[in-house]
This record gives sequence, structure tokens and C-alpha cells, in this order.
Amino acid sequence: MYPCIDKLRRPAIIALAGLTMTVCGGKDSGSPSQPVPVPSPTPTPIAAPTPGPPVSASCARLPPAADKYTCRTEHASFSDELDEAIDTVKHEHPEAFDGDHVKNVGLYIVEVIKEFDRMGICADFDGEELGVARNHNFNDQYDILTARGQIRRYFVGSCYPSVVPVGRKLRGVPGGCNLPASREISCGDPAPSYDGEVASAIDEVLKTKPELFDFNDIAPRTDWPAVKDLHAYYQALIDILVAKGYCGRFDGEEIAVKKTNDFSEQYDVNYKDKYVRTGRGSYRGACYPAAF
Repeated sequence: MYPCIDKLRRPAIIALAGLTMTVCGGKDSGSPSQPVPVPSPTPTPIAAPTPGPPVSASCARLPPAADKYTCRTEHASFSDELDEAIDTVKHEHPEAFDGDHVKNVGLYIVEVIKEFDRMGICADFDGEELGVARNHNFNDQYDILTARGQIRRYFVGSCYPSVVPVGRKLRGVPGGCNLPASREISCGDPAPSYDGEVASAIDEVLKTKPELFDFNDIAPRTDWPAVKDLHAYYQALIDILVAKGYCGRFDGEEIAVKKTNDFSEQYDVNYKDKYVRTGRGSYRGACYPAAF
């Protein structure tokens, strides 16, 4: 018995009618017909997101930081510009401060860098100090945050040649994300913006994919069930967030979430690498710009 001729394909093979004949549901009276190959549609390529502008165009114009350098304490070259940059950020972003206490460290650091860029000066942060330079010959190092999170305006010294801009490798763009790759400069612990969406995604996974959980094994003093497949759990959460217009990435420990490259937030959505974790305790902090 040979395949029936699909009505939708009949025009494509009518030219074969004089050579062979196949009767649907009956016996053939000649040689078996050869199936007509149907070309597979070519998938439309997905264009990579256009790279975003650098945080500091002034830094982008400089050569890479020196591998070999010497630093010493001498006269500061950018103290006035530093004062202006910090004062401007405090004025334009009052939500990030309580007096001289910095409530949003990531935003503070990045906005100070942007203020220097508006002056045509490169500023970059190495995780501890702010490096400032006009060229590759030298840079100043400033400590602009105390251990207690207070604004500081302290000149540390100068380095020859310049140790800024800081080199950073971009991470790959996760599937489903329509934003270009990004990399954090500084992270802190401001109030979360996406905690409601992340909690909602966890609730949805619990309801729609119960096979991923053991509801007979609950973390002590919580209603968090054990997770049978952590990888599938993370991916299900990310899929829900992507469907809502977010980008998500599992970094090996936490889920990073962003809706813009201005910042991303980190969430620890498992407890003891075994149970679901949700609620405000899952939020771990925010990075500026986005960490991926």
C-alpha cells in the first residue's frame, strides 16, 4: 500500500499522473510512485541585538590600561571635577542617598562615571577605587565610598601609565533576550524592582509544572517544596520571565534578571541547593549596568 496523495500537494505532482497512478486505499496497478521532496522552509535568522553605547565614551577612546605601572602619592589632578561629579549625582538622584549615606552603590558609581564623561574625562571603577584619566600617560585614584557606605572624596595617588579603563569581558546574550550584552561596573543592595515578578514566576512554575517538585518534602518552617530537577526549575522561571518581556540568566548560583541594560537584579531562588526559595529573602542585590 502506498501513501495517499494529499490534496494540498496534488498540483505539485499532477505532472506524474501519466507515469504512475496510486489509488488511495486500494492496490496500485503500476510501479510505486516516488515521493516528491518538499523543501524545508529556511528559518529566518535572528539578528543579534545592536551593542549598546559605552558607559563612558571618554574611556572608550583611550587605549587599554597598562599592564606594568607604578603608583605614588602626589598632587591630585581631578579633585575639583570629582567634587562636581559627586554633587551633581546627589542632586539629580536624591533617591540613591540618605544624606551622605549611599543607598544605591551601583547607581552612585556609574552616575559619577557618567558625569566625568560629560566633562570629557575617563573615569572607571576597579571594585575599590575610581580611576580618572584624560590620556594614557597617568591617572588619579580616588576612594569615593567608605566601608560603611558613606560618600568619600579621598585622593589615593597617581599611577604611571594609566590603569584605566578597566578591561571587562562581556558575557553572551541568553536566548530570548532582545537586549545587547552588558557587564556590571558596581553592585549594591538597593530596594528591589523585580521581586514581585520573580515571586509570581515561581508561583506559576509551582502550579503549572508540579512534576518538578516533591511536595512531600518541605523545607523546615516554610512552604517551599524540594526541587527534583534544579536545571529545569531555573529554565522554567527564565522562560516565564522572558515571556513577560524580561531577560534572565542563571549564573551558576543565582538568576540575574533585567528589563533594561541600566541595571540587573540577582535572585537566589533555591534554598540549600534543594528547595524552592521565594519572597524578599531571595533578592540578593542589583548591578549597574546590567551584569549580562
